[in-house]
Amino acid sequence: MTAIKTAIALLVGLALGCGAALAQSYPSKTIKIIVPSSAGGITDFVGRVAADYIANKTGQTVVVENRPGAGGAVGMEAVAKSTPDGYTLGSANTGDIIGKFLHKGLSFDATKDLVPLAKFAQAPQLLAVSAHVPAKTFKEFVAYAKDNPGKINYGSAGTGSLTQIGAEQFARLAGLKLVHVPYRGAIPAITDMISGRVHMMHISLNPTIAHIRAGKLRALAVTAKERWTEYLPDVPTTVEVGMPDYEMDIWFGLVGPRGMPKPIVSQINGYMRDMVRDPAYRKRLIDGFLQPSSTTAEEFEAFLARDIPRWEKMIRDLGLSAQ
Repeated sequence: MTAIKTAIALLVGLALGCGAALAQSYPSKTIKIIVPSSAGGITDFVGRVAADYIANKTGQTVVVENRPGAGGAVGMEAVAKSTPDGYTLGSANTGDIIGKFLHKGLSFDATKDLVPLAKFAQAPQLLAVSAHVPAKTFKEFVAYAKDNPGKINYGSAGTGSLTQIGAEQFARLAGLKLVHVPYRGAIPAITDMISGRVHMMHISLNPTIAHIRAGKLRALAVTAKERWTEYLPDVPTTVEVGMPDYEMDIWFGLVGPRGMPKPIVSQINGYMRDMVRDPAYRKRLIDGFLQPSSTTAEEFEAFLARDIPRWEKMIRDLGLSAQ
């Protein structure tokens, strides 16, 4: 028995030693960050900010590769099935991790096959309506929609997207019957909302702020606990308007394939925490209409353990599927 314990201790010591050695030499070659969406989107933006910081911090080349498809599943699968050595990472958000509840038959499980590395930004969503809609407030819009059952539509970035999930959650909580109009991305849906062909969207601030400021769109509520004082100080939260279960912040961060050495996980997490504290990079995130945040890898994993079941229940209660 003593010999077995000694052997185990030696193996553990060797593993720890190898992990430490890997961390000391990491990174020694090009790092790839896979973005599971097209170039130009918010997840692409945060991925490129992270890539730029890591490159400047380490002196190594960091490339960004866009792999859109299946609501983020194509890109996340590539990350999950890559070698767990820290040289293939993924830029992810909430929607990329909860996709398994919408897409059946995936060849990987994001919650089991990906390791959370760092959550470094989050963004409340908005309930926004076209300026052509007569309602000026959240409560007025709910009343307007109830007076016109089946006549009010909402646009989304596609079936199974966060924009659809959010809008359906709002409709369920408010007791409304809304018509879903899916698009291939959020931008064409926003364009039709500006013209009045689409009445409402559950959407992020990034692609809508200019139109809100121009009076073409109207923000009725921020889906968060606290007001977004930097950009929409006069817009109430969903908590304030009496709908706390419509709180739907979206997180952004880095993930990697499960099995990465813990020293490298900690090292990458440290890069992201340093990035959030760096005034120039913090400003880049804020200018991108994001709220910088900082967690350890362990805190990120604990957060997901709480957050993912909430989304799973929401999707199940709504009866949604991307198939």
